[in-house]
Amino acid sequence: MGAASNKAKTVMKSLMDQIGETVRGRLAEARLNASEDETRKYILKEFAKTGKPPSEKAITEAMKLPTLESVRSLVEKLHRADILTKEGDEIVSAYPFSAKATRHKVIFRDGHEVYALCATDALGIHFMLGQDITVRSRCPECENEMKIEVKDGKVAACVPDGLVEFVSSREHCGCTAKTFCPFMNFFCSKKHLENWREKNPAYGKGEMYQLHQVLEHGKNIFGDFLK
Repeated sequence: MGAASNKAKTVMKSLMDQIGETVRGRLAEARLNASEDETRKYILKEFAKTGKPPSEKAITEAMKLPTLESVRSLVEKLHRADILTKEGDEIVSAYPFSAKATRHKVIFRDGHEVYALCATDALGIHFMLGQDITVRSRCPECENEMKIEVKDGKVAACVPDGLVEFVSSREHCGCTAKTFCPFMNFFCSKKHLENWREKNPAYGKGEMYQLHQVLEHGKNIFGDFLK
């Protein structure tokens, strides 16, 4: 019985491992051909440069696609696969980026800024692009700003020291960007997380992660996203 119990513990996956598998799995399940995948990467690279998705016209010209309609069809395919999200005809997010303001601002060495969909995505941007970043994130409990510097695959600085990430395990379905991501946040301390969970019982069940774990999750999910 003891051996069986120990074995069960070793194979149990964390909530973030499950979410990571979902994000990577949807990309694999989409079965994009080479041209489609290069277009996906182009959208991400433009998001990284400007904080916004490229226009349909820009995608058509950059990827030498035949018509605007072919671009619309591909964007719709990516949307259905939950690789990006659109509202109407506009792309509003593409993991890990958000065109709308979120709690998680990512600042590059040249000073330009982008928004990440969630705490894990913010750190994952470092591994996806191979660039040093500074993440400025707001605690949902007190709204104070936290600052994380990531260089060469490691946390170079962190203020405050005791910040943690919380991922709500409330049952969700559909688009990860709209369901899970809003409830994957940094908190400036365990105490503030506890206070927030007491005030928000509907979202209070979940898992807490230390910063080095969040960094590893970001690497595992996004390290190969542009390869």
